[in-house]
Amino acid sequence: MKGNQGSVENLSPRDEIKGKIFNMFSFQKNEKSSSEERSLPTEINHESLLSFVLELIHRVRGSLAAMKTLAFYSRENFRDKELGDYFYNVVSEDIEKTLFILDCFCEYISINTPIKKANTINNMIEEILRENQKELDEKKVKIIKKQFDPELPETSMLDEHLRFILNSLFQYLLFSISLNGRLGILTRTIESKDWNGEGKERLQKDLKYIEILIISTHLDSKVQELSSLSPESQPNHEEKMDLILQMVKRIVEKNRGLIDTKIYPKKDLRMISLLLPIERRNVFQFLLPASQQKKWERKD
Repeated sequence: MKGNQGSVENLSPRDEIKGKIFNMFSFQKNEKSSSEERSLPTEINHESLLSFVLELIHRVRGSLAAMKTLAFYSRENFRDKELGDYFYNVVSEDIEKTLFILDCFCEYISINTPIKKANTINNMIEEILRENQKELDEKKVKIIKKQFDPELPETSMLDEHLRFILNSLFQYLLFSISLNGRLGILTRTIESKDWNGEGKERLQKDLKYIEILIISTHLDSKVQELSSLSPESQPNHEEKMDLILQMVKRIVEKNRGLIDTKIYPKKDLRMISLLLPIERRNVFQFLLPASQQKKWERKD
């Protein structure tokens, strides 16, 4: 041990300098790497970034369209009419080329950057409520409760089918509810065993489903009269359902879902429970499909 200690203590000046340089280099390297770790940017939200880029492109398009309109009216200020027309044609052609490039770029980043589909049902309900806000205001219908599950999964149902179902149900409720009515909307995930409506035997055991629960109060007088009839005087279940509900039911069952409607005359209340299958795969969509490009019509 003493021999070893002596050999360490009696380093040659050259070895001592080499050791100091090595230690200094190692310290600077570690300091640099830790500094790089601290300066690493946070993870980028690509969806919000793409939304920002597309919104920016949309605004640039609007500015270019305004410039084209300005050029159209400015040609009248030229003393030489041919020169004015030439000026407008040159500016208009250049703007059209730029708009075409912007459209191509917009579609390019869209088809190359798919976004994971999420929160479709909640967003669609919100959108339908906004579309029917005028009718809700006319009937003075208030939404007393709106409880959406933020972790609600996607459904395997096509978006077109889902929109038809939700839009038809809300239209049906608007027709059947009286003035000063109330609406309550709930979305959640439930086990198949917790479903209390009709057709429970058709559900797959030990699987979860999406439930959309809609409750309305202040029913129309005709609805209450029909529900107050005795079972013997009522038509069968299929016949007593309105045509809207019959169509909705067929679309729901076609997609392996269930729907149950109940009326409580004493409580002046109607309940519609919609059960939808869950999509178990990750579904991706394009942020701006090519079909939506038509919304960006060019205005001269």
